[in-house]
Amino acid sequence: MMNQKTITLSGKTYSLDAHGFLSPPEQWDEAFAEGMAETLGIYGGLTKEHWHFIDYLRRKFIDEETVPVVVIACAENKLRLREFRHLFPTGYHRGACRIAGINYEFMWKTNHWLTYETSPMLRTEYRVSPLGFLENHMDWDERFAELIVREWKLPRGLTNRHREIIEYLRNYYEETEKIPTIFELCKAKNLSLEQLRKLFPEGYRRGACRIAGLPFFP
Repeated sequence: MMNQKTITLSGKTYSLDAHGFLSPPEQWDEAFAEGMAETLGIYGGLTKEHWHFIDYLRRKFIDEETVPVVVIACAENKLRLREFRHLFPTGYHRGACRIAGINYEFMWKTNHWLTYETSPMLRTEYRVSPLGFLENHMDWDERFAELIVREWKLPRGLTNRHREIIEYLRNYYEETEKIPTIFELCKAKNLSLEQLRKLFPEGYRRGACRIAGLPFFP
């Protein structure tokens, strides 16, 4: 595979893809999880709570051939935002999913937000990427947000609460040229994961960040 690399953990060598994810995923074993966790800053070994979440991800990956978004994964595991953040400080996809041995290519192909087809009207009026993200965040206006909300068929449309979050995301990006983490957003706007999920049913990156006109970084 192009750009293939390797990592040695506990004396065993594993092949990784260019993004640092296990490839092929069949190499996964508990030693990989423990070793990768340490490289990601989780010291002292994986706890029972870590393994509960890792086992959940692997069941989703192997049995259901999917990877849930972080909002759903936390809700199904009854994890609060701060609890998940404590368990996996490097995040969801690049932390928990990587430790669980889910490969990047699989996530790219199976998470529908990564292969999202934009509506014809959106493509006609705005310069968007194949994934439906604005190519230039300065092209954003409220109509762009309205068109996306129309795709989602939200019964109340674009609410003031949506606008508050969009404004926060855009201001944060314009000031820092970075996208805030889901944790930073929830803390700044006093949101729970469940509230965020109800406002943006498509999730954080493909939902809140996309509707705010922020760029997509794989």
